[in-house]
Amino acid sequence: MYEIFNRLQNSPNLFVKILVASLFVNLLALATPIYVIQVLQRYVAYGVTSTLITLVAGIIFVSVFEFFFRNIRHRMARELDVINSIISDKVIKKLNSIKTSYYSFHKNFRPDIITKHVYTTQGTFTATTTLTLIDVPFVLIFLLALFLIHYQLGLLASLLIFVPLMCLSFYRKKIYELNSKFHQMSLNTARLHDNSSSRFETIRYFNLLNALSNAWNKILRGSTLNKEELEAKKNVLSSLMASSSTFMTIVIIGWGAVLAVDGEISVGALIGANILAGRAISPIIRFVQAIEPLEKASMAQKELNMFLQIADENKSGSDIRDFRGKIDIKNLQFIYPNTKNPIFENLSCSISSGSLLVVTGSNGSGKSTLLKSIIAFLDFSRGQIFYDDIEINQISLLWLRQNLIYVPQEPKFVDGSLLDNLIGSREIKKSDMHAILENSDLQKFVNSSPEGITMQLNNRGEDLPFGIRKRIALARALSNDGKLVVMDEPTETLDDKGRSSIYSLIIDFLRKKKTIIISTQDNEIIKTADYIVDLDVKPIPLVTDVKKSRRL
Repeated sequence: MYEIFNRLQNSPNLFVKILVASLFVNLLALATPIYVIQVLQRYVAYGVTSTLITLVAGIIFVSVFEFFFRNIRHRMARELDVINSIISDKVIKKLNSIKTSYYSFHKNFRPDIITKHVYTTQGTFTATTTLTLIDVPFVLIFLLALFLIHYQLGLLASLLIFVPLMCLSFYRKKIYELNSKFHQMSLNTARLHDNSSSRFETIRYFNLLNALSNAWNKILRGSTLNKEELEAKKNVLSSLMASSSTFMTIVIIGWGAVLAVDGEISVGALIGANILAGRAISPIIRFVQAIEPLEKASMAQKELNMFLQIADENKSGSDIRDFRGKIDIKNLQFIYPNTKNPIFENLSCSISSGSLLVVTGSNGSGKSTLLKSIIAFLDFSRGQIFYDDIEINQISLLWLRQNLIYVPQEPKFVDGSLLDNLIGSREIKKSDMHAILENSDLQKFVNSSPEGITMQLNNRGEDLPFGIRKRIALARALSNDGKLVVMDEPTETLDDKGRSSIYSLIIDFLRKKKTIIISTQDNEIIKTADYIVDLDVKPIPLVTDVKKSRRL
């Protein structure tokens, strides 16, 4: 609710226009009860046809004006919907600008929940909801009209419109708590469904169905009870809203009938008063019914605001002209959040231009973490990294990525064509692309498709064999002619032909004086290294000046 008023306050001119239009809409809404009163008092009492024709023509004229004013103010209120688009745009930009380390450090981060929050705010903070809130103060117009008919009817209606608000105050806190619990259970259910679909091999072949069933039964019992209580409370509140309108009619007609018998008001005024009372309580009921979705949307907006406060990547920094490829690491330490023991610490080395550094060690020793720290994918805990004697924090990340040939251990792609995934927004010559496909041993795969290199990678390429995805990742890296080469387990899962392609590429990179950093347990690559860092040995030693023939 506060979010809508904040949006209105930030657009004061629009707010004033909507208020003026709302004033006219509610004033024109008085025409119907006035028409009823006049028909009963003038036409029914005297039977003059011209009077009826005049009244009918007048109410039609006013109704047309009311229709246009309602649509005009709704169009005005829709101007606020652009804020939803702005927020949605900010969210997608934030997802693409967050520090890359955030995704690694926050494993429980759920972009799908962020997307759900965006849809929730867009579906709730609408023009219709805005007008529902704005109409509440204009209830006073109908109450004033009731006071003009008879002060007792005005007093009764004024008291009765508080009934929905009292019902809301009684149930609001409990419904809010139940909604919060239901939201958390929905997250747990989504996680369980994800386990069932993404871990189906593990579940079925390692007999984990029982464990999954126990977890599901626990969630099901809790969610069923929670949902049942939530729906019961919402149904009671909804029933009370319907009863409030009915009770208003009963009271106004009942007491109004007494006044009519006593001669204090006419029958026409009695019926008109009933219409006015209904118009008075209707905005209150709509307001009460809008509170629950507004609170959900407010919670979603709060989480979106927190998400938008996450630090972005450092977009500043300088380029390095004529980058030689010299890398210096001094006293580097890396500790994952909420852990005590560092992955590595006090790691120092100097990698000269055009040389090969191999990072080796057992699985889980931190090879990938070290490589990602060197290319600024992860934020290290302590120490310094220098590119040609310039500290990495002072270097433009855009420049670094444009000068990097990177092959990750787990290749990932986006929905789109193979060509889009290989070159992105870059331009490349046809002859160069042919060479890249040959060097990455991908030409046969491309020729196997009628669409060739424009084939679509369905499901973000996850349906492809791992070896093919590895080759695509290699081809993607080769499309960027950088000075620094970083490869994470490049020969893992590849066949003999694929490994031979990697060996040939390494030799070619060395001939071109590129600086190469590779994490691997492949002895053929290790024996070619100029520098070796073994993360299994503590403290970590650095072997330099390794005399190798560089024959793979």
